[in-house]
Amino acid sequence: MMQHLIRFRVFLFAALMLVLTAPAAQSLAQIASPYDVRLAYVWQNTVTLADGDGVPLEQTGPSFAFGQGARLVWTADGSRLYIALDNGLYETGGQGGPAVQVPGIFGRTLTFTHDTGVLYYLETTAPQDEEPGIVSFPLREANTALMSGGTGKLAGYFGRFASGTTRANLTFAAALYARDGGLLGPGRPTLWPSYGSNLFGTCCFPDPGLGIFTLGTESYSVWDATFMPGAAATNTTQTYLAGPTTNGVIRIIDLITGGTRDYAIQIAGGLGTIERVAWSPDDTMLYFISRYNPTTPLMLNVETRFPVDTSSADVTLYRLNLVTSTIEQLAWRADVYGISSLAATNEYVFATVVDSNAALINAFNTQQVAASLPSSDALLAPYMPQTHLWRVAVDGSSVADVRDDVWGLAARPIR
Repeated sequence: MMQHLIRFRVFLFAALMLVLTAPAAQSLAQIASPYDVRLAYVWQNTVTLADGDGVPLEQTGPSFAFGQGARLVWTADGSRLYIALDNGLYETGGQGGPAVQVPGIFGRTLTFTHDTGVLYYLETTAPQDEEPGIVSFPLREANTALMSGGTGKLAGYFGRFASGTTRANLTFAAALYARDGGLLGPGRPTLWPSYGSNLFGTCCFPDPGLGIFTLGTESYSVWDATFMPGAAATNTTQTYLAGPTTNGVIRIIDLITGGTRDYAIQIAGGLGTIERVAWSPDDTMLYFISRYNPTTPLMLNVETRFPVDTSSADVTLYRLNLVTSTIEQLAWRADVYGISSLAATNEYVFATVVDSNAALINAFNTQQVAASLPSSDALLAPYMPQTHLWRVAVDGSSVADVRDDVWGLAARPIR
């Protein structure tokens, strides 16, 4: 059972564990320059550094058991990569090297100050009742130079989260998506530092809302009730935060001044539901994934022993020019479960595509497998969806799946 703000209990497949815990690849390209590494992701169950084309350069670790998730976080200067698991925090350099564990357990809902001197994290194992049905979590801070394994200093309490949403029973496509994308729809809770004494983050999970915590005064409030943080992302220098709102615009928030700018997007057929956002390295473009009704909707015609998620969508990748406000469609893909992570380099936009449960649903509907089987039965292992590294040129001129069994994309913040 994974333990973070969304504690996912994933039913495992013994047969799949043999596949997903395979040894790391032995033959990879070499890191010749500090600028070679432009991307990080989990591939073959191991944290991997890659170049701007998405080609693996080095597998630094740590490795994951099937069902584990993580958050990959680059420092603002791109010199270090942190890998936050539920049971540990690991660190590797921007030029590679074996990942080493940082003393202490911080969970996955964490962030660093821009100078990386302080780590802030939510202690998700200790919810605080705020009112009936609503909880907050201790916000703790730790000096990164002095971390020795103890609990960080209590800064206050953050969030207004619906109680009971910290656990979810997920299987198949939803479980794969949750490793880096959280829950389909609300995403996963996140924290973002400002350049002053404020800390922004997911306010009201699973509902929309951006919260703000003022350090020193220990005050917390809802800063923007319409902002949808599950899809949001910061730019390369972590000075701006961009994400969709419930009233149909893309909002960019200046993390230095608190100012905002809205982009009202006009697209034939509508904007759809924005699922993921990523910035170009030079901060002039915003890439985003929108969900639309699927070409072939899924329908389960039998009553199964466990809930089967029939969610699917057609997804479109757009590019928004933040200078001219013009928008362009780059690529389209039909009938996926979702895009669990999105990242961009100078040449490409990368997305983690999670297949839908189409194969599993078809197997149940056609009685290839018995509806009475539990989700952990090895007979269902062949119907586990896959994940793909979808690579799209920034001008849309080329589109391809370049690797399978990839998740957790994080672009290194280098211009």
